Amino acid sequence: MFKDLTDWKKKLREFSQSYAVLVEGKMDAKALRRFGVKNIVSLAGKRFSDIPDILEGNFEGAILLYDLDPHGERINRKIKTLLTSQGFKVLEDFREYLREAGIIHIEDLSEVGNGQG
Repeated sequence: MFKDLTDWKKKLREFSQSYAVLVEGKMDAKALRRFGVKNIVSLAGKRFSDIPDILEGNFEGAILLYDLDPHGERINRKIKTLLTSQGFKVLEDFREYLREAGIIHIEDLSEVGNGQG
């Protein structure tokens, strides 16, 4: 789906116009905002059960961008199960690309490549 990280960022910006981009914390959100990503929803200060209510009626679905460490994997599984059980479309292609690229933490994206390329 993606040619390289530049293409990944471009498509993430495009999809974030109509999909919520779910991340763990404020640093993750800050890193994505640097690339022009919209509609970022951080888990910070929220319960998992709050997420469907936040998305309801506002987005086509969600892009899960939780870290690829054990903690992020647990969050990803729980949120994916919660959202799909309530009929939300969940996109994981963006996260899978990061796994293949060896990027574990979303906040590290700001170090991998600045600019909006």
